[in-house]
Amino acid sequence: MKYGVRTTDDSREYLAYAHSIADDFYFANNYYIKYLGYPLFLALLFKLGVGLKSVIIVQTLLSGVATVFFYRTTKLLAGNALAPVLSTFVLIIWYDLQLFHAFLMTESLYVSLLMYGFYLVVKSNSVRQSLWALPVLLYVALVRPNGFIAVVAYMAYIVTVAYLTAPTVRAKRTLLLSITIIPTLTILVVDQYLLQSFTVVETYEKGEVIYLYKGLLVHSAQPIIMPPADASPLTKLYLFVRDNSSYFFRMSGLRFLLFWGNVKPFFSVFHNTMIALLLWPMYIFGAIALSKYPISLPVRVFGALLVLQQAFITTITSENETGRFLMSVVFVVFAFGATGISWQIDKWKKQGEG
Repeated sequence: MKYGVRTTDDSREYLAYAHSIADDFYFANNYYIKYLGYPLFLALLFKLGVGLKSVIIVQTLLSGVATVFFYRTTKLLAGNALAPVLSTFVLIIWYDLQLFHAFLMTESLYVSLLMYGFYLVVKSNSVRQSLWALPVLLYVALVRPNGFIAVVAYMAYIVTVAYLTAPTVRAKRTLLLSITIIPTLTILVVDQYLLQSFTVVETYEKGEVIYLYKGLLVHSAQPIIMPPADASPLTKLYLFVRDNSSYFFRMSGLRFLLFWGNVKPFFSVFHNTMIALLLWPMYIFGAIALSKYPISLPVRVFGALLVLQQAFITTITSENETGRFLMSVVFVVFAFGATGISWQIDKWKKQGEG
């Protein structure tokens, strides 16, 4: 609390929304209803007589509890003592993630709940047990619009379990055909609800790779053709890609690299070096862990989809100057990465003993 409560422009809107709930039980049907889970959280604390500094303390305490469950999650994944120690250590020292707990923003609550939901999925031995994760993941979807990725990942987890336990090949084929409803419903929700208040395609004209950062822009040698203003968000996206393919893929390609690499042109050399030394190896060993049988396929699908969906969203929208979009799911990378590292060390030990 040395620097007090940290706020942004969005913080003031969350606070106003929370006070309208706490004081009048009024839910305004505006842009911030898509972040309803966070004002609800704030409203509950305000009803309990909690001040803003205490909100930050509560967020920090929740992150601490989530970190304990994260430790247990990695231990369940790896089956040894090294991986949870390593993953939790990296998580705690990762400043780009930990700084959000001091802000009146959605990120802290979002990440804490998602980490807890991840634990409930990993520890489940059956679909019935995994249902405990569903309310948590549904609330995650209320905290931030892109929280729908948690629900989609859980649906994929359930479908994978159903596929693996299907009694016949015909049943598996039928299941595979029926799951086309998942991406269809996702597209409808994204197009007709989540993106309605966002100007995604409209920002493409600026050539910004990192939102509001003018030091890295993509330029087009040809006039940029914008889609009709009255088209739906995903229709606009399709038309823009069709009419400005080279420009779009150059811009999105840079976002893709910045999301995964996490380095930024305005970070210090030390900052970028630490990211490269600590994060990038986690990707390699995380991929190794995802390819190994000891971790159940449904869990691997759930974890991988969380990160891949966020990567796709960032690629087609915009990267953030703080890298906060990766930070919302980086714990998954740490969990699988530390698991892969611990398994590799065990392998080296066995080879040395042999």
